[in-house]
Amino acid sequence: MFVRPAILAAAILLIAAGCGGYGSKSKSGGGGGKTTVAGVSANNHGSESVSGSAEVELDDYYFKPTVLKGKPGSSVTLELKNEGSVEHNFTIDSQGIDKDLEPGKNATVSVTIPKSGVISFYCKYHKSMGMAGALTGGGNGGMTGGGGTTTGSTSTGKGY
Repeated sequence: MFVRPAILAAAILLIAAGCGGYGSKSKSGGGGGKTTVAGVSANNHGSESVSGSAEVELDDYYFKPTVLKGKPGSSVTLELKNEGSVEHNFTIDSQGIDKDLEPGKNATVSVTIPKSGVISFYCKYHKSMGMAGALTGGGNGGMTGGGGTTTGSTSTGKGY
C-alpha cells in the first residue's frame, strides 16, 4: 500500500496536535506554558487570590492555580483534589506539609501565607516535571506570565 506524502504529513500533524505536553489537561483555561515561581520551574496554570479556603487541582503534571495570593500571615484551608491519573503530592517543606493523594482522592491542608516573599509548594513525585507552585502575600508570587524567569526569594518558614 502506498500513502501519498501529503496525506501522511497531514496525519502526522493531526496526531501531533492531539498530543500535549505537561498540563495539557487544563479543565478551564488559566494557563499553560512554563514559568518560574519561587525559584522553581513550574507548569503555569494561573494565579488566584484566596482567603479562608480555596480549591487546588492537582493534575498531570501541574497545580491549578499555580500561585495562591493571600493576606500576609493569614491561614488558608486548601482543598486538594487529585484529578490526575497517577498519585500526586502536596509538599511545603517550611510548613511541615507532605500530603499524598491517590487519583480521584481529595484532602485538606492548612497553609500560612508568608508575611513577605514567597513559599514554594510542589509534588515530590513530579517536581522535576514542573509540578510546583507558590504561596505569596502579594505581588506576582515570583511568577512571570510569559514563561520567563523571575528570581523570587523563597521563605524558609521563619516569616509566617
